[in-house]
Amino acid sequence: MKNYYSFWFAAFVIACGVDFLFWGKPIGVSFPLWVLLVMSSAIYLAWKTKMRPARENLFLGVAGFGLALLPLLRAEPFTQVVAVLLTLLVLMLWAATLRTGHWLRYNLWDYIRTVAVLIFEAVTNPFRQQTFSQPHSQESQKSLPRQGWAVLRGILLSLPVLGVLVILLASADLVFAERLQTVFGALRLDKFPETLFRLFYVCVLTVIFCGVLLHTFFPVYPVQPTREKRLFPPFLGWTESSIVLSSVILLFVFFVILQFQYLFGGQANIHEAGFTYAEYARRGFGELVWVALISLMLILSLHAVCRCDTSSYQRGFIFLSSLLIILVSVILASAMQRLILYEQAYGFTRLRTYTHIFIPWLGGLFLAVLGLLITNRMHQLAPVLFILVIGFGLCVGFWNIDGWIARQNVQRVLAGEDLDGEYLQILSADAVPELIRLVQEKGLPESAKEELLIGLACRASQSAVSVPAWQSFNLSEARAQKLLSSHAYLWKNYPIQQDSDGRYVLQNGSPRYCREVRGVN
Repeated sequence: MKNYYSFWFAAFVIACGVDFLFWGKPIGVSFPLWVLLVMSSAIYLAWKTKMRPARENLFLGVAGFGLALLPLLRAEPFTQVVAVLLTLLVLMLWAATLRTGHWLRYNLWDYIRTVAVLIFEAVTNPFRQQTFSQPHSQESQKSLPRQGWAVLRGILLSLPVLGVLVILLASADLVFAERLQTVFGALRLDKFPETLFRLFYVCVLTVIFCGVLLHTFFPVYPVQPTREKRLFPPFLGWTESSIVLSSVILLFVFFVILQFQYLFGGQANIHEAGFTYAEYARRGFGELVWVALISLMLILSLHAVCRCDTSSYQRGFIFLSSLLIILVSVILASAMQRLILYEQAYGFTRLRTYTHIFIPWLGGLFLAVLGLLITNRMHQLAPVLFILVIGFGLCVGFWNIDGWIARQNVQRVLAGEDLDGEYLQILSADAVPELIRLVQEKGLPESAKEELLIGLACRASQSAVSVPAWQSFNLSEARAQKLLSSHAYLWKNYPIQQDSDGRYVLQNGSPRYCREVRGVN
């Protein structure tokens, strides 16, 4: 292959980018910059090899870069983790199908095979130079390794000679010795083990990234869509399948009737059953989400193994599955209602908010499955599921989870509920704009206002402790720091003090210790 060494160079640049942008630094603007470097390198190699990327992969490129921006926009930990994992998944699929755009025609097994083959070729492709070589260029490619070994031997031979001469010259001239000591200090030889380790993992990453890039353009084991094939032939009869579906439907009908009578019927019916509204809502929303997920797996499994030989059997399966999906939608609505009641009674947390966002997206997946069943396009489930997962990740990022939690919990105070100021302190910088806005809101009780001001005073003191490297720059944290600096007059009556146990504010003569805030540096 004419441009074989261009792949090694691009892989080395990407690996060096990992070291330069991420080593010893919290994630921030570094992540979208690295993703941009990866995509730019792939596009450059496509131009170099005169290969045109598939138009279908434009969506993956845009979605991947949009997800990569979230660690720059948000400081909330779960949002950053979801964004990084989904970005890497999208990048893998984008690279594996850059030439073909087959991801839109893959089934779930094809997605798994694509990732597995990409990982395998990432560690094997770089050592298959002969596979990509052209006959007319073999001689020139063989000469390059020999020349490289010659250079290495020359360097090794020169080192002892230079060492002896340097020692003699340093002994002969004090100025030279001083300058030499300055040079060695700049080289930071005290961190030689760390430098050696970093060099090692950059070399390992170079090999892996080279394998990925070679697989992108010259796959040894290309993954073709297999939507017309099944992993195994259907073996379960229509009778058995219909009994399973019907029994689950009857169970759900009984459960849904109770939901309309009690949960959707209001507080009076629940009180008659001997429960308070909060107690009834406190349990179950997590279990109901699992019920929905198991029901989805049941439908998909029966669709894969059911031997529906006739059109009447197929229509019967679609009818029962559709009825089950409708009932599950009601159960999801019940789970959402329970969650809302629970949040109203006990406040908002991150975990409850994650579930709050997840339930509607799960409902959207059920509607998508219903549409695919009715139109007989279940082979398109994998790309639909993949797109919904990307949508969920983007939604989590643009929702501003911590800002939502702060706003909702303070609104509960206005309705006469208590405020958990300790919990608000551990929220990330995403919550700062809302906290500053809410502390100035009219009608806020003095006790709640004091909780917010103490928390903001602690955040302001922590934000001045250290300045992160530019690679860790985060827009949310930068905005929070600016707001904390410009509104410091609000908490001037709560000066921060410090002792051996940490930073604290005096509240009614007693120390109120600050909680460490994730996301404000």
